[in-house]
Amino acid sequence: MEREKSPHKKWTIVACLAACLVAAALCAGCGEKAGVDDSATITQEPEAVEQQAEPEPATEKQKPATKQDADLAWRDEDFAVNPDRGTDWDYEGTDEKVIYLTIDDGPSENTEKVLDILDRYGCKATFFVIGQDPSYFPMIKEAYDRGHTIGLHSYSHEYDIVYESEGAYFEDLDAIAAVVEEQIGYVPCFIRFPGGSSNSVSANYCEDIMSALVNDVQLRGYQYYDWDMSVGDGSDHTAEEIAGYGTEEFEQDNIVLLCHDSAAKDTTVEALPEIIEHWQGLGYTFKAIDRTTYVPHHAVNN
Repeated sequence: MEREKSPHKKWTIVACLAACLVAAALCAGCGEKAGVDDSATITQEPEAVEQQAEPEPATEKQKPATKQDADLAWRDEDFAVNPDRGTDWDYEGTDEKVIYLTIDDGPSENTEKVLDILDRYGCKATFFVIGQDPSYFPMIKEAYDRGHTIGLHSYSHEYDIVYESEGAYFEDLDAIAAVVEEQIGYVPCFIRFPGGSSNSVSANYCEDIMSALVNDVQLRGYQYYDWDMSVGDGSDHTAEEIAGYGTEEFEQDNIVLLCHDSAAKDTTVEALPEIIEHWQGLGYTFKAIDRTTYVPHHAVNN
Protein backbone atom coordinates (compact mmCIF):
# COMPACT_ATOMS: atom_id res chain seq x y z
CA MET A 1 0.00 0.00 0.00
CA GLU A 2 1.30 3.49 -0.98
CA ARG A 3 2.27 5.49 1.97
CA GLU A 4 0.56 8.90 2.33
CA LYS A 5 2.82 11.97 2.12
CA SER A 6 3.24 14.04 5.21
CA PRO A 7 1.40 17.41 5.12
CA HIS A 8 4.45 19.02 6.78
CA LYS A 9 6.59 17.98 3.85
CA LYS A 10 4.19 19.59 1.40
CA TRP A 11 4.39 22.92 3.15
CA THR A 12 8.17 22.77 3.24
CA ILE A 13 8.35 22.33 -0.53
CA VAL A 14 5.92 25.19 -1.09
CA ALA A 15 7.96 27.43 1.21
CA CYS A 16 11.17 26.65 -0.68
CA LEU A 17 9.56 27.40 -4.00
CA ALA A 18 8.28 30.74 -2.71
CA ALA A 19 11.68 31.64 -1.34
CA CYS A 20 13.28 30.90 -4.71
CA LEU A 21 10.76 33.10 -6.50
CA VAL A 22 11.39 35.98 -4.08
CA ALA A 23 15.17 35.61 -4.48
CA ALA A 24 14.84 35.63 -8.25
CA ALA A 25 12.75 38.76 -8.14
CA LEU A 26 15.26 40.48 -5.86
CA CYS A 27 18.17 39.58 -8.15
CA ALA A 28 16.31 40.94 -11.14
CA GLY A 29 15.70 44.18 -9.27
CA CYS A 30 19.38 44.46 -8.32
CA GLY A 31 20.36 43.92 -11.93
CA GLU A 32 18.07 46.68 -13.10
CA LYS A 33 19.42 49.02 -10.43
CA ALA A 34 22.99 48.14 -11.32
CA GLY A 35 22.24 48.90 -14.95
CA VAL A 36 21.03 52.38 -14.06
CA ASP A 37 24.13 53.08 -11.98
CA ASP A 38 26.46 51.85 -14.75
CA SER A 39 24.63 53.99 -17.24
CA ALA A 40 25.06 57.03 -15.01
CA THR A 41 28.76 56.32 -14.65
CA ILE A 42 29.22 56.02 -18.42
CA THR A 43 27.54 59.35 -19.08
CA GLN A 44 29.66 61.08 -16.46
CA GLU A 45 33.06 59.84 -17.66
CA PRO A 46 33.17 61.76 -20.99
CA GLU A 47 32.25 64.97 -19.14
CA ALA A 48 35.18 64.48 -16.79
CA VAL A 49 37.54 63.83 -19.72
CA GLU A 50 36.37 66.96 -21.57
CA GLN A 51 36.96 69.13 -18.52
CA GLN A 52 40.50 67.83 -18.11
CA ALA A 53 41.31 68.27 -21.79
CA GLU A 54 40.19 71.90 -21.92
CA PRO A 55 43.36 74.10 -21.83
CA GLU A 56 43.67 77.02 -19.49
CA PRO A 57 43.61 80.39 -21.29
CA ALA A 58 47.09 81.87 -21.84
CA THR A 59 47.88 85.08 -20.03
CA GLU A 60 49.09 88.19 -21.85
CA LYS A 61 52.55 87.63 -20.43
CA GLN A 62 52.73 84.09 -21.82
CA LYS A 63 51.55 84.78 -25.37
CA PRO A 64 54.49 86.68 -26.95
CA ALA A 65 57.35 85.23 -24.91
CA THR A 66 58.66 82.49 -27.21
CA LYS A 67 58.50 84.39 -30.51
CA GLN A 68 59.76 87.62 -28.99
CA ASP A 69 62.80 85.92 -27.50
CA ALA A 70 63.62 84.35 -30.87
CA ASP A 71 63.30 87.71 -32.63
CA LEU A 72 65.55 89.45 -30.12
CA ALA A 73 68.22 86.79 -30.49
CA TRP A 74 68.21 87.37 -34.24
CA ARG A 75 68.64 91.12 -33.76
CA ASP A 76 71.48 90.68 -31.29
CA GLU A 77 73.59 88.91 -33.85
CA ASP A 78 72.63 91.02 -36.86
CA PHE A 79 72.69 94.52 -35.36
CA ALA A 80 75.92 94.32 -33.37
CA VAL A 81 78.80 96.52 -34.53
CA ASN A 82 81.40 94.48 -36.38
CA PRO A 83 84.22 96.17 -38.36
CA ASP A 84 84.96 92.91 -40.18
CA ARG A 85 81.45 92.51 -41.51
CA GLY A 86 80.63 93.81 -44.95
CA THR A 87 77.15 95.26 -45.41
CA ASP A 88 75.52 96.32 -48.66
CA TRP A 89 73.89 99.47 -47.30
CA ASP A 90 70.93 100.90 -49.22
CA TYR A 91 71.46 104.57 -50.03
CA GLU A 92 68.71 104.74 -52.66
CA GLY A 93 65.61 103.35 -50.94
CA THR A 94 62.78 101.17 -52.21
CA ASP A 95 59.28 101.77 -53.59
CA GLU A 96 57.70 100.48 -50.37
CA LYS A 97 55.96 103.20 -48.37
CA VAL A 98 57.85 103.22 -45.07
CA ILE A 99 58.34 105.77 -42.30
CA TYR A 100 61.47 105.19 -40.22
CA LEU A 101 60.58 107.18 -37.12
CA THR A 102 63.81 108.06 -35.31
CA ILE A 103 63.62 109.37 -31.76
CA ASP A 104 66.62 111.22 -30.29
CA ASP A 105 67.82 112.36 -26.86
CA GLY A 106 66.09 109.84 -24.58
CA PRO A 107 65.59 107.95 -22.45
CA SER A 108 63.57 110.24 -20.21
CA GLU A 109 60.27 110.51 -18.40
CA ASN A 110 58.62 110.80 -21.83
CA THR A 111 60.02 107.58 -23.28
CA GLU A 112 57.41 105.25 -21.83
CA LYS A 113 54.63 107.53 -23.06
CA VAL A 114 56.10 107.36 -26.56
CA LEU A 115 56.40 103.57 -26.33
CA ASP A 116 52.76 103.25 -25.33
CA ILE A 117 51.67 105.37 -28.30
CA LEU A 118 53.76 103.26 -30.67
CA ASP A 119 52.20 100.08 -29.23
CA ARG A 120 48.71 101.52 -29.66
CA TYR A 121 49.28 102.13 -33.37
CA GLY A 122 51.35 99.00 -34.07
CA CYS A 123 54.45 101.05 -34.98
CA LYS A 124 58.15 100.30 -34.63
CA ALA A 125 60.77 103.04 -34.27
CA THR A 126 64.47 103.63 -33.61
CA PHE A 127 65.74 105.28 -30.44
CA PHE A 128 69.09 107.10 -30.70
CA VAL A 129 69.90 107.38 -27.02
CA ILE A 130 72.08 109.59 -24.84
CA GLY A 131 73.46 109.30 -21.30
CA GLN A 132 72.16 112.43 -19.57
CA ASP A 133 69.76 110.75 -17.13
CA PRO A 134 70.96 107.38 -15.78
CA SER A 135 67.75 106.89 -13.78
CA TYR A 136 65.98 106.19 -17.09
CA PHE A 137 68.57 103.82 -18.58
CA PRO A 138 66.26 100.79 -17.99
CA MET A 139 63.90 102.34 -20.56
CA ILE A 140 66.52 101.48 -23.20
CA LYS A 141 65.91 97.81 -22.52
CA GLU A 142 62.17 98.41 -22.34
CA ALA A 143 62.20 99.91 -25.84
CA TYR A 144 64.36 97.02 -27.06
CA ASP A 145 62.04 94.43 -25.48
CA ARG A 146 59.06 95.98 -27.25
CA GLY A 147 60.74 95.37 -30.61
CA HIS A 148 62.29 98.75 -31.35
CA THR A 149 65.84 99.36 -32.58
CA ILE A 150 68.38 101.01 -30.29
CA GLY A 151 71.00 103.31 -31.78
CA LEU A 152 73.83 105.40 -30.32
CA HIS A 153 73.60 109.20 -30.29
CA SER A 154 75.97 110.60 -27.65
CA TYR A 155 76.72 110.19 -23.98
CA SER A 156 77.14 113.86 -23.03
CA HIS A 157 75.43 115.50 -26.03
CA GLU A 158 77.59 118.54 -25.32
CA TYR A 159 79.02 119.77 -28.63
CA ASP A 160 82.13 121.28 -27.11
CA ILE A 161 82.94 117.89 -25.54
CA VAL A 162 81.88 115.62 -28.41
CA TYR A 163 83.55 117.60 -31.19
CA GLU A 164 86.71 118.72 -29.41
CA SER A 165 88.66 116.13 -31.42
CA GLU A 166 88.22 112.75 -33.11
CA GLY A 167 89.51 111.08 -29.97
CA ALA A 168 86.97 112.98 -27.86
CA TYR A 169 84.16 111.92 -30.21
CA PHE A 170 85.00 108.21 -29.97
CA GLU A 171 85.49 108.45 -26.21
CA ASP A 172 81.96 109.83 -25.94
CA LEU A 173 80.62 107.18 -28.36
CA ASP A 174 82.28 104.40 -26.35
CA ALA A 175 80.65 105.74 -23.18
CA ILE A 176 77.10 105.54 -24.56
CA ALA A 177 77.94 102.20 -26.20
CA ALA A 178 78.82 100.80 -22.76
CA VAL A 179 75.47 101.97 -21.36
CA VAL A 180 73.53 100.34 -24.18
CA GLU A 181 75.53 97.11 -23.98
CA GLU A 182 74.73 96.87 -20.29
CA GLN A 183 71.02 97.20 -21.07
CA ILE A 184 70.60 95.01 -24.17
CA GLY A 185 73.73 92.87 -24.25
CA TYR A 186 75.51 94.22 -27.32
CA VAL A 187 76.72 97.45 -28.98
CA PRO A 188 74.53 98.35 -31.99
CA CYS A 189 76.05 99.49 -35.26
CA PHE A 190 73.52 102.30 -35.84
CA ILE A 191 74.57 105.82 -34.80
CA ARG A 192 73.50 109.43 -35.26
CA PHE A 193 75.87 112.38 -34.90
CA PRO A 194 74.73 115.17 -32.56
CA GLY A 195 73.44 117.79 -34.97
CA GLY A 196 73.70 115.35 -37.87
CA SER A 197 76.62 114.89 -40.24
CA SER A 198 75.84 118.26 -41.85
CA ASN A 199 76.24 120.30 -38.66
CA SER A 200 78.56 123.30 -38.89
CA VAL A 201 78.73 124.06 -35.16
CA SER A 202 81.46 121.41 -34.84
CA ALA A 203 83.78 123.78 -36.74
CA ASN A 204 83.85 125.96 -33.61
CA TYR A 205 85.75 123.20 -31.82
CA CYS A 206 87.63 121.21 -34.48
CA GLU A 207 88.10 122.08 -38.13
CA ASP A 208 87.06 119.37 -40.66
CA ILE A 209 86.13 116.91 -37.92
CA MET A 210 82.89 115.81 -39.62
CA SER A 211 84.71 115.10 -42.88
CA ALA A 212 86.95 112.72 -40.95
CA LEU A 213 84.26 111.15 -38.77
CA VAL A 214 81.84 110.17 -41.54
CA ASN A 215 84.55 107.87 -42.90
CA ASP A 216 86.11 106.72 -39.65
CA VAL A 217 82.88 105.57 -37.99
CA GLN A 218 82.20 103.29 -40.94
CA LEU A 219 85.70 101.86 -40.80
CA ARG A 220 84.91 100.86 -37.21
CA GLY A 221 81.76 99.02 -38.32
CA TYR A 222 79.16 101.70 -37.61
CA GLN A 223 76.65 103.30 -39.97
CA TYR A 224 75.39 106.84 -39.38
CA TYR A 225 71.85 107.98 -40.08
CA ASP A 226 70.77 111.52 -40.85
CA TRP A 227 67.12 112.29 -41.69
CA ASP A 228 64.89 113.40 -44.55
CA MET A 229 62.24 115.18 -42.52
CA SER A 230 61.85 116.61 -39.01
CA VAL A 231 58.82 117.32 -36.85
CA GLY A 232 60.57 120.55 -35.82
CA ASP A 233 60.78 119.77 -32.13
CA GLY A 234 64.45 120.70 -31.93
CA SER A 235 63.08 124.14 -31.08
CA ASP A 236 60.18 125.14 -28.85
CA HIS A 237 56.90 124.60 -30.66
CA THR A 238 53.34 123.84 -29.70
CA ALA A 239 51.91 120.36 -30.25
CA GLU A 240 49.83 121.78 -33.11
CA GLU A 241 52.92 123.22 -34.80
CA ILE A 242 54.84 119.95 -34.38
CA ALA A 243 51.95 117.98 -35.86
CA GLY A 244 51.93 120.42 -38.79
CA TYR A 245 55.65 119.97 -39.46
CA GLY A 246 55.35 116.21 -39.08
CA THR A 247 52.55 115.90 -41.63
CA GLU A 248 53.85 118.18 -44.36
CA GLU A 249 53.56 116.81 -47.87
CA PHE A 250 56.70 114.88 -48.77
CA GLU A 251 56.71 112.81 -51.94
CA GLN A 252 59.15 110.06 -51.08
CA ASP A 253 58.48 106.37 -50.40
CA ASN A 254 61.14 105.88 -47.71
CA ILE A 255 61.23 108.66 -45.11
CA VAL A 256 63.51 108.89 -42.08
CA LEU A 257 61.58 111.17 -39.73
CA LEU A 258 63.30 112.93 -36.82
CA CYS A 259 61.73 113.69 -33.43
CA HIS A 260 62.80 113.68 -29.77
CA ASP A 261 61.74 112.13 -26.46
CA SER A 262 63.76 114.18 -23.97
CA ALA A 263 62.10 115.38 -20.78
CA ALA A 264 61.22 118.76 -22.33
CA LYS A 265 59.32 117.26 -25.29
CA ASP A 266 55.81 116.92 -23.87
CA THR A 267 54.44 118.62 -26.98
CA THR A 268 56.02 115.94 -29.18
CA VAL A 269 54.22 113.27 -27.18
CA GLU A 270 50.95 115.15 -27.69
CA ALA A 271 51.51 115.51 -31.45
CA LEU A 272 52.73 111.99 -32.16
CA PRO A 273 49.31 110.27 -32.54
CA GLU A 274 48.22 112.78 -35.19
CA ILE A 275 51.50 112.35 -37.08
CA ILE A 276 51.23 108.56 -37.04
CA GLU A 277 47.57 108.58 -38.12
CA HIS A 278 48.40 110.94 -41.00
CA TRP A 279 51.10 108.73 -42.51
CA GLN A 280 49.23 105.49 -41.88
CA GLY A 281 46.25 107.05 -43.67
CA LEU A 282 48.52 107.57 -46.69
CA GLY A 283 49.49 103.90 -46.70
CA TYR A 284 52.83 104.14 -44.89
CA THR A 285 54.11 101.53 -42.44
CA PHE A 286 56.26 102.54 -39.46
CA LYS A 287 59.36 100.34 -39.22
CA ALA A 288 62.53 100.26 -37.14
CA ILE A 289 65.96 100.63 -38.74
CA ASP A 290 67.92 97.49 -39.61
CA ARG A 291 70.84 96.68 -41.90
CA THR A 292 68.57 96.64 -44.97
CA THR A 293 67.08 100.08 -44.27
CA TYR A 294 67.46 103.05 -46.57
CA VAL A 295 70.34 105.21 -45.23
CA PRO A 296 70.11 109.02 -45.68
CA HIS A 297 73.37 111.00 -45.56
CA HIS A 298 73.50 114.79 -45.52
CA ALA A 299 76.14 116.86 -47.27
CA VAL A 300 79.03 117.45 -44.86
CA ASN A 301 79.66 121.11 -43.98
CA ASN A 302 82.78 120.80 -41.84
